[in-house]
Parts: sequence; structure tokens; C-alpha cells
Amino acid sequence: MTRNSATKANMTKMELKKLKSILPTLKQKPTSTPMEIVLETIRYIRQLEDQLIDRFQFDASNSTSQSSLSDVSTLSNDSSLLSISTPLQDIGNSN
Repeated sequence: MTRNSATKANMTKMELKKLKSILPTLKQKPTSTPMEIVLETIRYIRQLEDQLIDRFQFDASNSTSQSSLSDVSTLSNDSSLLSISTPLQDIGNSN
């Protein structure tokens, strides 16, 4: 293994370790394969996305302007989303 490939392998391990540390379902698990970490990351992102869509649907149904959900992709670039007052739920223990 060359020095460059060893460095890349170490960086990959560090990145997987960071990902695992923020995934609620894996952070307490002593060992996880890289595939488990990537698949759980995908699942977690999808659940967070579903929560956001649900929140937009709820907000739209309660607003008088009735904005369209087709604008969600436009809203994803809106910096005001960074200041959502209600935090997303921890979905780590839901199955």
C-alpha cells in the first residue's frame, strides 16, 4: 500500500467514524461495517427529509397563503430554513 492510498484509507475510516457518531441508531453500537454506516446514513437522511416534508405540509395547511409543496426544492436553498424554531425529532429509535 502506498503512502497516498494509506492516507486515503485513514481519511475514509475517520469520515465513517464521524458519520457513525452522529447516527442515533449506530452511535452506541460497538462495531459497524462501512456498508451499515452508509445504509443507515441514507435511511436517516430520508427520515429527516420526510419530517421536513410533513412540516411543510402542516405549515401549508395552517397558513392563509396556502403555498405549494412543489416549491419545496426552491425552499431547500432558502437560508431561513436554517432557523427553524421547532427542532427535528430524534428518529434514531423508531423502526
